[in-house]
Amino acid sequence: MKGLTYDSGALIAAERSERKMWALHKRALDRGVRPVVPAGVLAEVYRSARQVNLSRLLAGCGLDPMEETAARAAGALLGKCAINPGAVDASVAERALRRRDAVVSGNADHLRALADGVSRKLDIITV
Repeated sequence: MKGLTYDSGALIAAERSERKMWALHKRALDRGVRPVVPAGVLAEVYRSARQVNLSRLLAGCGLDPMEETAARAAGALLGKCAINPGAVDASVAERALRRRDAVVSGNADHLRALADGVSRKLDIITV
């Protein structure tokens, strides 16, 4: 594992002040790992500037933009998946597979199905 990619479940857990998520985030930062949040994940979770815990978490993260190459790669991953988990999950899985990141998520099923579609293993940490 090179790094961490946060899925929507990770951001929601942080916003809800879940200790497991905050402990995981602190360990990552203490080890010099700066977690990444794909832009689509942020769009799924962000609602207002009043999400103080979310803002605090994001301060320690990098934002992964969705440019054309990444969008095409996520779409190709969707095309090889037996189910249709959606574009945001595909972007999370594609980014994590490409960079060999573990994914912090609240729902591993869709991410595993995407990785299975290309015969790859994805490390998933459930929060």
